[in-house]
Amino acid sequence: MQTIKKLLSGVVFIALIAPSVSAGAEDVFETSGWIPYWRAQAGVDSTTPHLDTLSEINPFVYSVKQNGDLFVSDTLTEARWQELRIAADNQGIRFIPTVMWANPDAMHTVFSDPELRRNHVRSIVSEVFRQNLDGIDIDYEAKYAKTRPYFSLFLQDLYNAMGYNKWIMCTIEARTPLEARYSSPESIPYDIEYANNFEEINKYCNRVRIMAYDQGRIDLQLNKTKDHPYIPVADIDWVRKVMELTAEEIDKDKLVIGVPTYGYEYDMFLDGDGDIRYSRLWSFNPGYAKETQNALGLTQTRNSAGELFLTYPAHQSLDPAIPLPNATRVMSWSDAEAIRQKAELAKELGLRGIAVFKFDGGEDQGVWNVLREHVGSATKVADKAVDVGVNDDIVTVVPPNLTRDWEMGDIGEEVRALQRYLNAIGFSVSSSGPGSVGNETNVFGPATRAAVISFQKAKNISPSVGYVGPLTRGALGSR
Repeated sequence: MQTIKKLLSGVVFIALIAPSVSAGAEDVFETSGWIPYWRAQAGVDSTTPHLDTLSEINPFVYSVKQNGDLFVSDTLTEARWQELRIAADNQGIRFIPTVMWANPDAMHTVFSDPELRRNHVRSIVSEVFRQNLDGIDIDYEAKYAKTRPYFSLFLQDLYNAMGYNKWIMCTIEARTPLEARYSSPESIPYDIEYANNFEEINKYCNRVRIMAYDQGRIDLQLNKTKDHPYIPVADIDWVRKVMELTAEEIDKDKLVIGVPTYGYEYDMFLDGDGDIRYSRLWSFNPGYAKETQNALGLTQTRNSAGELFLTYPAHQSLDPAIPLPNATRVMSWSDAEAIRQKAELAKELGLRGIAVFKFDGGEDQGVWNVLREHVGSATKVADKAVDVGVNDDIVTVVPPNLTRDWEMGDIGEEVRALQRYLNAIGFSVSSSGPGSVGNETNVFGPATRAAVISFQKAKNISPSVGYVGPLTRGALGSR
């Protein structure tokens, strides 16, 4: 028997036997990242040549006014954002801006008032549709525990108002296991309340990006087991704890590890009791560490957290501000290798992927090779191809390259490719006649809609109504 492999990209192939493949295709490993408005041009310039390494890009451009109205920090009509968006669209990359809010009093006021909450939802949804965005990223930090039920209501309202063809991404603070935060089980407060309801977030967010950074000294267990200096941005061991805990309540295929590209500098000193303490000074990009290393003749090493670090006497600091001249200066930062470790952890745990904070031109440029290595083998069309037996041959059916949304009544050659792929992966459009294997058509009719609904239910895409929007296109493997 001779095996023939053909890529079907628009030519109708007459299949004489039904496909014998499982209904589920391998999930895509996603990579995304934020570009901050305060370094927008540098971020766009750094990101644009490497868009092929990303599944999604997040312009960090919105915040919120006291009354809940959106505040635009950098308008998306600026040429830099427009050019980035066109390039992203051409490569099938989601363009989903971020709304960042960190005013706990204002958030509680807005979310707990039904009318203010509706107005806030309306301001977001109107911006998404006015700008024709792929969705929105909600990054609301430092909420009160008392705000938890109202924030959940906000997410529910936003989910219901946004529509099934838009994405809702939720960027959430990391939650350290309690046994790692307290010295003994007896010292854990009995009345701890969290500001985020993970169960509700799981319902209403298409992706949940956990900000698994800014660890510092929060994990008492790791503080004891790892030698000083130990003041990491994100120890790989801590990130594992955080993500395993979160995965108990949030679906793994939604979970994304947030990874940093920056570091912090500290003064390390002895307090009056002879204990080692740390005083955080400032954040920095890797370039500052390299400048310090070269100026002082230092050698960077990789610490027990998996990050790069430098130590030197504080009085040698390049910065004239020396809070504690007799202290030891400690620099710990995330480089490409530290990011690679997080990506490997995400794969090991079966998570959706990683999200990088931030791309602003100051990141370790090796990060792009890391992203290319991980997204390159996971999101290419060929990697979601399906081998289908046809008589004595094996035919490879690739995912449809859907360049737009599709619904019942539409006509186009992309519908034929959609039908062919649904048939190949076990979501039969029809057992015989039009739409069946080898007889796929360019008409999106009731049978196609029913097959799409079956696919959506299998992939937990809600609502499962047979509309092929960005969520479904992504699940199918379109880029």
